[in-house]
Amino acid sequence: MGVLSFRIKKIEGDVGERRTGELKVSSSPPRIKNVIEREVGLAGNKTKVLAIDFECKTKYEPINAKINIYGEVLYTDERQKEILKKWEKEKKIDEKVGLYLLNYIFKRYAVQCIKIADDLQLPAPVKLPEFVKKGEGQ
Repeated sequence: MGVLSFRIKKIEGDVGERRTGELKVSSSPPRIKNVIEREVGLAGNKTKVLAIDFECKTKYEPINAKINIYGEVLYTDERQKEILKKWEKEKKIDEKVGLYLLNYIFKRYAVQCIKIADDLQLPAPVKLPEFVKKGEGQ
């Protein structure tokens, strides 16, 4: 049970406009766009898994910069028929599975987003730890 693969399908990045002053960075939680059942080959056997499409977005204001990542997670679970039925009926995923998936997606997104932000010369979307002189910042 769990995530079998994580794949990025599309990346959008824009450095926005040149401005000075304070910059506000906001990342929305990952959003699950669709869930379908797909047959894949695992260890020489065909098996059905859930293909979960997602999007993650970060905005930089007031310069109108952005980093958006769209992708897919392949997931397997003994309750995947129930998960799929709930998605098809309500466009929702079981809370326990949903939290697991959203946390997994966000961790992978954050790593990619930090690299893209660095390439675009934008601040990292999440605060990274910093070393400080002993006695400072405590």
